[in-house]
Amino acid sequence: MNIKVLKLITAEELIGEWDQEKSSILNPVVMVPVAQDKIGFQPWIPLGQDEEIFIKDQHIMAVVTPDTKLQNEYNRVFGSGLIVPDEEKIIH
Repeated sequence: MNIKVLKLITAEELIGEWDQEKSSILNPVVMVPVAQDKIGFQPWIPLGQDEEIFIKDQHIMAVVTPDTKLQNEYNRVFGSGLIVPDEEKIIH
C-alpha cells in the first residue's frame, strides 16, 4: 500500500492509498482530533459511494508520507492490517 497524506488547496488533509500516476486516492479520510494526541478518521465525502476518488493536480499542495503510527492506524482500519515497523525501534 502506498499510504500518503495529501494537503489540498482547501487546507484539508486527507490520508489514503495514493496512486500518483492516476492522481487518485483510495478510501480517503480526513483526520479529526478527538483528544489530546489522538485523532479519528472521518470519510472525506461521507455521502459518496466511490472508494477511488480522482483529484486534479492543481488542487494538491503537497503529498507526504505519514509517520509510522498514523500509517499503522490507517492500515488497521482500511488496509491489510499489517503493521509497519518503527525504524527508530529496530536494532541494527
